[in-house]
Amino acid sequence: MLKDILQLRVIYEELKRVLEKENNDSEVLYIINQLELGLGLIDECLNNIYENQDLKELYSKLDEVYMKINQPRVGLSDFFIWRDNYEERIKANEHLDTIKDNLLLLFKKY
Repeated sequence: MLKDILQLRVIYEELKRVLEKENNDSEVLYIINQLELGLGLIDECLNNIYENQDLKELYSKLDEVYMKINQPRVGLSDFFIWRDNYEERIKANEHLDTIKDNLLLLFKKY
């Protein structure tokens, strides 16, 4: 479980970088704030002595954050990157889709 939490931290950081670079409307800012909350929870747990129960509680809290940022029509599920150039748009969204897929796989695990 610790390995998955560390992987989540990396994915949250990458997603945050992508969102900060692409857009700053209120919906995206909300997602970024939720990602920062998740990162803070991860860091707090990892900086302290943790036990398996602590990791389970952390994973549960991170799942709640994921559900908040993945709301239909206003969340990550409907977010895409716009580029005027079609090829650039496809490439940018492939990276974003990989991040979304990795998050989904990690949260389906538990």
